[in-house]
Amino acid sequence: MCPVVLLALILSVILLLLEVTAALSVTFRPSQVKQLKEDQLIDVSFNLNTSINKFNTRNNYYEIYIDDQSIVEVVGNKTLNLDNNLHQNYTFELRGKSLGHSWLEVVNKNNTDDRSERLAISVIRPSSRLTKIFTICVAVLISINYINMGCALDLNVVLQVIKRPIAPIIGFVCQYGFMPLMAYIVGKVLLRESYLQLGLFVFGASPGGGASNMWTVLCGGNLNLSITMTFISTLSAIFMMPLWLFTLGRNIFEGTTTTVPLHNIFGSLASMTIFLGVGLLFQRFIPRVANICRKILAPVSIAMIIFIVIFGTYANLYMFRLMSWRILLSASINVWSGFLIGLLASILLKQSSVNQIAIAIETGIQNTGVAIVLLGLSLPQPDADLASVIPVAASVMTPIPLTIVYIIIKVKNCLNKESKVNLNSGALDDSIVNECLNPNKTISSTLPLNGDNKNLQKYTYDQINWTNGNI
Repeated sequence: MCPVVLLALILSVILLLLEVTAALSVTFRPSQVKQLKEDQLIDVSFNLNTSINKFNTRNNYYEIYIDDQSIVEVVGNKTLNLDNNLHQNYTFELRGKSLGHSWLEVVNKNNTDDRSERLAISVIRPSSRLTKIFTICVAVLISINYINMGCALDLNVVLQVIKRPIAPIIGFVCQYGFMPLMAYIVGKVLLRESYLQLGLFVFGASPGGGASNMWTVLCGGNLNLSITMTFISTLSAIFMMPLWLFTLGRNIFEGTTTTVPLHNIFGSLASMTIFLGVGLLFQRFIPRVANICRKILAPVSIAMIIFIVIFGTYANLYMFRLMSWRILLSASINVWSGFLIGLLASILLKQSSVNQIAIAIETGIQNTGVAIVLLGLSLPQPDADLASVIPVAASVMTPIPLTIVYIIIKVKNCLNKESKVNLNSGALDDSIVNECLNPNKTISSTLPLNGDNKNLQKYTYDQINWTNGNI
């Protein structure tokens, strides 16, 4: 071996030993600060063991460094002036400021490489009665909505749609194939924290909600297909969500102390499916109750959306403080790409325009309430509150493209009506045709203009136009 290389190795070993010897050793008590409440104070003590350079007194100054001071702060002086003792004990106070995760360490002010191990800190919100009421109300509204959906579900229509399964299959593949993968990729690229990645992933793997049926009606889509797809996705969620969370979901939590709460998620999804079955039982054995539930399906769905937006905003204002551009962008990409991929897939497979609208909306819209409830029941604090920001951000961004489409459809319909009226004076409505054919206006001889008498209808219009000199 070359002597120069050997000398370099010996010097490297010596420098490494000196660095290890000079390293700062700190033992914190407690070893980690979990679930410190906002505005709560806690004493943290530590034993400091260091072999500092006694010939350089400048190295005796150390500081307590906090990663994010908006989450937690040190009360009092953060600078430590060490004496010549190698083993010293210190105590300081921490105050929780706002929801989130942070950490602290003891750092040499004149040599930043001389630092201690990190003390992990998590801050939670104080127990709020308003927040508990909101969570309970959302769970109750979701349960009622699933019962109403079961009452409104026409199994004969579902069977008719399933007999031509291309459209439901497109929707199923887009919703449970594309959306979770997109959520996983977007979360890995844009979101740094594992709990935010899980929040987006859970939202992306959630079933469709009642809002998709409402938007399908507003945008002129196939409502029967929309309801059928919602029913299929709800039943499938009990298997598909745990499957995705057991595979890619586990990858999100590699290197962390948190595990994917499969049992809690499976139980929550099973309970929601049970409520759907309750609605079907009402429809079968208590038709009067089912009829009432069917009538209130739309109002309850709209009320749930309004409730989550208004009351949820008031009860959880902290979420808007946590919404960064990364969170809003990741939520928007996931939802809007769902609309796009559902539309493109249905166009490529030559679906009708009404089916294209239903499939696109069902793919993009996920059940925000289900995602919030699952995250709240499955994750510890503060991760549950932090992860719930993603579904809330998605619910804020979801209506933007749909509102634009709805306005375009309304404007287009208005323009079409005006153009039909202004085509020529020979454009006659049904009442004029019936009046010309039946001067006596007897009900029995009134001709209904429908598809059953298409040829006669065409002849009737031609005959009247010929008489009036329009042909």
